[in-house]
Amino acid sequence: MSETTDLAVALLAAEPAERERLLRAADATELAAALTALGHTRQPAAAEVLALVDLVVDDRGLRKAARRELHRLRSIGVEPPPVVPVTPEATPRREDDRLEVSEAWATDVDSTGSRALWLLAEKPLGGAWFAAALLNDQRGLAELNLFDTTRKRFLKDLNESRSAAGTWVQMPGDYALGLVREAVDLAREVGAGLPPRYRAFRDVLGEAPALPERALVYATISPMEVNFHPEWLEESARLTAEPEVAGWHVPLPGELRSRALEVARVPTAGLLLPGGTPEQQALQLLAEAAQQGLTPQMRGGLRRRLEETAYIFLETDRLNAARLAVAAARPLEDRHLVAERHPFLRLLLASGLARLAGSEMVGTRPAAQVLLELMERATISEAHTGPVETRPSGLILPR
Repeated sequence: MSETTDLAVALLAAEPAERERLLRAADATELAAALTALGHTRQPAAAEVLALVDLVVDDRGLRKAARRELHRLRSIGVEPPPVVPVTPEATPRREDDRLEVSEAWATDVDSTGSRALWLLAEKPLGGAWFAAALLNDQRGLAELNLFDTTRKRFLKDLNESRSAAGTWVQMPGDYALGLVREAVDLAREVGAGLPPRYRAFRDVLGEAPALPERALVYATISPMEVNFHPEWLEESARLTAEPEVAGWHVPLPGELRSRALEVARVPTAGLLLPGGTPEQQALQLLAEAAQQGLTPQMRGGLRRRLEETAYIFLETDRLNAARLAVAAARPLEDRHLVAERHPFLRLLLASGLARLAGSEMVGTRPAAQVLLELMERATISEAHTGPVETRPSGLILPR
């Protein structure tokens, strides 16, 4: 066994604090080879070490190599544990001793409802605490790490992350703490449990007394303004053209798959199923998908996702997109909402159904594509005969 392999083995076997010490003390050449070895080790512990490298090693090239090897493991289904403790527990503080968040940044929300939230709190005598959280609008506070660092290192990591992927926006510190509190309450509500580091986070930064009173976007776009512009909701399907919305869909139960494929095959079956034309069948399928997929929790998560994304649009000079996102969010407060009559929700439901179809074919065509075309035709038809007047442009196949 080579010395390089010895380092990889030692890292795999070490406790979290010892791993950090080994990484900081390792020779760059030995560590580079160890990273390659870890990238070919199909163990969650290897992924955990690689994730830790990106947080504690100063050498930019080594951090990049660690990210590359971690991506290799993730591509074959090996993920690091949800929480990587890197620093000793913070000393509990009295309420009046807790530090103020001096800077907060958040990413856009991905197709699973997750976003990263970074908070920085500077210490009175130098140095800083950096909290990195992963919030999910269905599971709550999914991950949380707390690091003893410096403002300079925080800004360096932030700039690298902003240039790598996603859309990052800055927000007030107290609002960011409110988002964390909202995620904590949701995690408790769904029984997901909280990351071990949350207690240390609360000791250092405190806990918001309540959820955000209103989303930041409403300081610029008022609900009253939305009420005066019903055309914004009608045009909300255009949001699918924005990169932050790509891939959004309503997850649907697998039991709907056979029904979706049945409807996709109707146009080529030679006879109609009980229930009407192919377009009528597609509308019935959408209604079933809405009933099963749009739970109160999912509606609430989508509303928050749209409001937060609207703020991102505002901060990146896309006022019209922000208006459409707010208009799409507002009706989700109504528990009597008929989802199939909401242009943007129709798209998310259609995308969820298309994902259920997977790689199935109808003749020579993908079943997902047939389904999406059927639903678009059905909506056009209903615009002339029913209460819905909006064509859901922008239907796309799932990526």
